[in-house]
Amino acid sequence: MIPPFNLSGVLPPYTGTSPAIPAGLSPYDTSMKEIAEALGTSADRAAILRGFIALRAKLLALGIQDGYQWCAGSFCEDIEKLEGRSPGDIDVVTFFVRPAHVNDSVAWAAFVAANADVFDAAQTKAAYRCDAYFVDASTPLPRVITQVTYWHGLFGHRRSSHMWKGMLRVPLVSDDADALNYLNGTWP
Repeated sequence: MIPPFNLSGVLPPYTGTSPAIPAGLSPYDTSMKEIAEALGTSADRAAILRGFIALRAKLLALGIQDGYQWCAGSFCEDIEKLEGRSPGDIDVVTFFVRPAHVNDSVAWAAFVAANADVFDAAQTKAAYRCDAYFVDASTPLPRVITQVTYWHGLFGHRRSSHMWKGMLRVPLVSDDADALNYLNGTWP
């Protein structure tokens, strides 16, 4: 479920009466089709989502299927009303389990180097319009906790105003084909 933007033009950080109720707390569980329907509201936004769907397809093709992604940034705000502009990209943090064939550190390093268009933030932004970052669930738990805390702190607030805001969470395996069909039927 994606809640509507609040009066401040952002996804609310929680829904309901209290942020202490986990079911109403950001990041909100959703699907790619729901994201397309709720946030693919212009040709610019649709183009960003097509890039995001292409990145997700590449991850799945590489065997990265176990995990989910947090979606945030101006794409998850009513940035058109807030700042009079379209979003330039979508901020994405992918939490994943390594594929079995690249589980050791040497194989993993080679895998990342061979797929820089996915794992290098500058290349990913240029190729997919995603400001993409990754959290490897196979790293030691204290490191994972540190990374989760960092990304939630960074993307859970607007940088310009420090306003607390919500994010979305979508599984790596979702209804991407339906989302793409929706976007292609709505926006050229």
